[in-house]
Amino acid sequence: MCMGRAAVYQVSGKDIIMSVVYFRTDGNEEIATGHIMRCLSIARACASLSMGVRFLVSDENSVSILKERFAFPDEFPAICLHSDYQAPEKELPALKKVLKEAPDADVKLFVDSYFVTETYLAALQKYCPTAYLDDLLAFDYPVDFIVNYDMEEEPACYRKAAHRLTGAAYTPLREQFQNVSYEARPKVRDIFLSAGGTDACNIIGALFQRIYDITVSNTADSADKSGAPTDDSTAFLQNLHYHVITSRLNSHFQELEQLALCYPTIHIHTNVQDMAALMKQCDLGISAGGTTLYELCAVGVPSVSVVTADNQRHAVETFSDKKIILCAGDACVSLEKTVDGLIAFLNRHKDSYSERKESSQRMRTFIDGRGAFRIASALKNFETPTGG
Repeated sequence: MCMGRAAVYQVSGKDIIMSVVYFRTDGNEEIATGHIMRCLSIARACASLSMGVRFLVSDENSVSILKERFAFPDEFPAICLHSDYQAPEKELPALKKVLKEAPDADVKLFVDSYFVTETYLAALQKYCPTAYLDDLLAFDYPVDFIVNYDMEEEPACYRKAAHRLTGAAYTPLREQFQNVSYEARPKVRDIFLSAGGTDACNIIGALFQRIYDITVSNTADSADKSGAPTDDSTAFLQNLHYHVITSRLNSHFQELEQLALCYPTIHIHTNVQDMAALMKQCDLGISAGGTTLYELCAVGVPSVSVVTADNQRHAVETFSDKKIILCAGDACVSLEKTVDGLIAFLNRHKDSYSERKESSQRMRTFIDGRGAFRIASALKNFETPTGG
């Protein structure tokens, strides 16, 4: 059990145990920022419920990426374990030392990493209550809480976790995605584009190459600013405004910046603080599988998904099966066919006002934006056994 005597403070004459949640996650060029972003959503919900929050990351690179996404400087303490994020078992001594030396409190640990092992989680669960955010179904996780918002039905492999929080209701969105007012507009003008922080497949670059009939890898020299497309299906698309959500971890970032200089209809956005507001101004959305799909649903932007990694398939299939967000293709299998699907989606919906209104309503019915608070409440209400 967690070391230390539980800190107690009083509210209306009653003793209250202070809960502190440590979030163990990382972000870098290889794994992008999705783990950090969803942990921040849950962390902020925990803080709103008067819980203490601290972050544990493997290296200084992750510390920097985390702090860049804080709502304000030093929003939460960030502790560097100086470890290898791909070898979690080696960091157990350092992690246990941090938990042992934690301020007297009801300590809980929330882990979000694709590199965890059964041995790693089992060791931590013996030390303090542990939660894990899963979307891989890799094994039966030895934790107290399992969270999987991709799965509407509880997977059979979840047997060890006493508390199983599954389904879209537990999607950890930021507070800004609650009660968003959105109305589909008769004319399509603005397009939301997100292929993850790194866009390893260069989906956005390939899409722009098709729309503007250019060579992305040599934009400054070869971009045709007069813009006479060789494909009639892209003529209308050249006049739309594209809002690209990316990060400087994207290896194609400079190419995108050059494109934006050549074409005033391309807008690059990094480290967006009010994503809901940006989505709200868009008429259609294109996104890789992952949390962004849920955010688009909460706002109600008619969208299409793209598979860019194997771990996204559960989410993409869930949305597609429910006919909420269909999939344009698997970029891992064929980038060319995926871009074909995206072009077809944009052309199909440019004049489909009634269809877009119906799609928006279905999406907002599916996601209410309160998943992070449901997870935080479950963590707060979990009673840590005494003794140790």
